Amino acid sequence: MQIADDEATNQLLDKIVAALGECYSKTEAESFVRGYYLKFTTPAYCKSIGVPVQDDDFFFHEDIPGMALRIHYYLGLGGDPAPEKFIEWRSARRGRGE
Repeated sequence: MQIADDEATNQLLDKIVAALGECYSKTEAESFVRGYYLKFTTPAYCKSIGVPVQDDDFFFHEDIPGMALRIHYYLGLGGDPAPEKFIEWRSARRGRGE
């Protein structure tokens, strides 16, 4: 995938697509990753849901499993965009050993 301006970020995004491939087709996973990247790097969108703009540093900090989980929640499940809702969902998921 060539979404970001940085090749290292594009490689990370490819790995996230592969991780999402456990639950989604490659086409779905690519669409989710592309959609997430475009939404969460857009200041107007982030402001509308009350979250900071996410940049490449954020994606690398979250790494592959963290980003795959976020993308699954927000785009795959259509989860509530409020940041605290994602945190609650993630905590409950971890509590169940998933």
